[in-house]
Amino acid sequence: MTEVPVLGDGPAAQAPAGPPPGRSNLTAPRAPAILAGLCLATSAYSVLQSLVVPALGVFRRELGTTPSGAAWILTAFLLSASVSTPLLGRLADLHGKRRVMLGALTAMSVGSTMSALADSLGPMVAGRAVQGLGGAVFPLCFALIRDHLPPERRPRAFVAVSTVMSVGGAAGTVAAGPLLSVASSRWLFGIPALLSALSAIPVAALLPRGTRRHDGGRVDWPGAVLLATWLGLLLLAISLSGTYGWASPQVAVPGLAVPALAALWVVVQRRARHPLVDLRTLALPTVRATNAATLLLGVGMFGSWMLVPLLVAQPASSGIGFGASPTVVGLVMLPTALGTLLVMPVQSLLVRRHGPRAALAAGTATAGTAYLMLALLHGTLAQVCVAVLVMGAGVGLAFAAVGALVVEAVPREQTGVSAAINTVMRTVGGSLGATLGGTVLTWSAGASGVPSPRSYTIAMVVFAASLFAALLCTLRIPRPVPVP
Repeated sequence: MTEVPVLGDGPAAQAPAGPPPGRSNLTAPRAPAILAGLCLATSAYSVLQSLVVPALGVFRRELGTTPSGAAWILTAFLLSASVSTPLLGRLADLHGKRRVMLGALTAMSVGSTMSALADSLGPMVAGRAVQGLGGAVFPLCFALIRDHLPPERRPRAFVAVSTVMSVGGAAGTVAAGPLLSVASSRWLFGIPALLSALSAIPVAALLPRGTRRHDGGRVDWPGAVLLATWLGLLLLAISLSGTYGWASPQVAVPGLAVPALAALWVVVQRRARHPLVDLRTLALPTVRATNAATLLLGVGMFGSWMLVPLLVAQPASSGIGFGASPTVVGLVMLPTALGTLLVMPVQSLLVRRHGPRAALAAGTATAGTAYLMLALLHGTLAQVCVAVLVMGAGVGLAFAAVGALVVEAVPREQTGVSAAINTVMRTVGGSLGATLGGTVLTWSAGASGVPSPRSYTIAMVVFAASLFAALLCTLRIPRPVPVP
């Protein structure tokens, strides 16, 4: 009897390693091509997600809107992606992941074109909401890898897609400044529109069509509406808290409604014949602990995207900062992508030998250590770049592992929605991280509006604590169980 490691602890742990009924693993020649297509789709989403962020001030001037109005260019995308991703994941499980993937890529391309052609805030925000439907692309890539690639190819594929996601996000942030200096701001939407359209070609041409489920499964529309409502209100409250404060009516009213609606959603899911999200699956030890770690990891990762650029751009006369230009800020963030690329071989080796649990533990510990480095050593740009490099390596290790842990731990017919929920946890964590960092910096800014050096140190320690808490959640994930 030969023992092989099985990732996960739920029904998938007893499932056969082969493809699900009606599907087949991709042959060796097609597997690299389809993986390249999935990586292209991931790059389109990650670039779209990050390319616009550095240009919010530019769009505010061009559209003649207020700072809070310009913030809706980011908030609309975030809300749309968060509330639609679980529903699209469920539709993918029922009607085929290839179909939903093509629909998400089409929405990204159409929405980007709408925003590129917009001449006022309303149409641009509407386009961003349509683009948010592409939030399902990343979790669907993981689910498709689970469905169609043989087990020995999956670890490298998970790492490749996650690396592209991290590198694409960093590249979008870095490229925004130079692109704005030579072209119109509307190309910040035109390039993702083109990438989305191109990435749909290999998905349509190479992925098997798949089969619809005929076991009576349906979409739980009441559950979907409730989930979208309370999750949207939660993210709206988090997003507005930085502007109005937690005690303001704009934040308190939606915030107070969230617990009641979430409790009602749980009741509806438990009673539904075909729930949108099987709560028993979310309660599996691996899924539960991984989602908790993802939430805390999102806090730390998005915190660095907000904290480091502010630190580098702050005038040196304040006692901290370098007064750097937007281009220099982008270059300082570039080591994030470099760290992710450098750690890719280590990630593959670690996953093959010890499983994604070990990679997640190593990643959270590394990223937490990077924050402590930054808290102690931030007197020169070189020190900041070294800390950002280490942080990129840690985040690259961790995020490739969380998706793999979830999709390998759940039944095949629930990979889409389970991966989608994990992605939503990262988004909620990111919103909390950005808001938390902004609150800490604003609290100490005073009348001058410039954060004090001490506030940056406190924020860095808080984010480090979040990542070490993610490490503790990771240690709660069951180890791979050897089975015959």
